[in-house]
Amino acid sequence: MDNSQNQVIESYKDFWKRFVDINGRSDRPDFWHPFWINFVISTLLGIVSAGFLGALFALAIIIPTFTVMVRRLHDSNRTMLLAIVYHISGIIAGLFVAIFIVTFVFASNTGSGTLIGLALITGPIFMIIGVVIMLYTLYLLVAPGNREPNTYGSGGSTQIAPQPQVNVE
Repeated sequence: MDNSQNQVIESYKDFWKRFVDINGRSDRPDFWHPFWINFVISTLLGIVSAGFLGALFALAIIIPTFTVMVRRLHDSNRTMLLAIVYHISGIIAGLFVAIFIVTFVFASNTGSGTLIGLALITGPIFMIIGVVIMLYTLYLLVAPGNREPNTYGSGGSTQIAPQPQVNVE
């Protein structure tokens, strides 16, 4: 097996070994390899079982996905709070889409112009806020981390490998 295949396997093993570990740092491969592997697994399970097994698998990876995201954010010296806000903003955005649809339907049936106006204003605003938070977090997950040790430890994603010492005698 070549080095890139080893990296994929090691990253995925590390994803499960450190499934509740929010300490330290994770480099980009340690975040993105499990991301795409879990996406493929979830998709295949969803196709095979009409979504049921895919949903169960998604529940199984919630915590390890959150913790690897926290460690990835640590690599760029960001706090766990951003990962929490990211997940909450996704929930809030989904909730406001549902509220927007229900309010719009209800207001259309009752003829209430005020409710329609409120739904047309608040729904998109909360969606935009959620999307901005998600895009900023995505940028941090893609961007290289710190080379130097930071608040969360050493071993960052752009750490320079030590050069071998050559003894000249």
